[in-house]
Amino acid sequence: MRRVNAVKGEIMEELAMNDAICSDYEKLLKDSQRALVNWRERCEEVSRFGLKGKSIGDELQKLQADYATAYHRLEQHGRTCILCQFTIGLAETEPPTPVFISPRRDLPA
Repeated sequence: MRRVNAVKGEIMEELAMNDAICSDYEKLLKDSQRALVNWRERCEEVSRFGLKGKSIGDELQKLQADYATAYHRLEQHGRTCILCQFTIGLAETEPPTPVFISPRRDLPA
């Protein structure tokens, strides 16, 4: 959807945000968010119910790795996709700083 704005006799066209979003980026973002939610929710369950053991630790480690992989794919796509660089400004000289979001509670030993 395009909007036309008149500014001092000049006509400028602006793209609505939906027109400039890369569908691959959107999918990777959803995958990353889903992986983060899965990891956080399981961590909360483990903490709430006091679950322990090697299998629980392995499961949490796998969920964390799933999130890290999904986020890494999102980050890499943003660095290589021209549309994403244009849309979210990743073409600047400084690379975006990595973000790591930890679960709300400490993991059991």
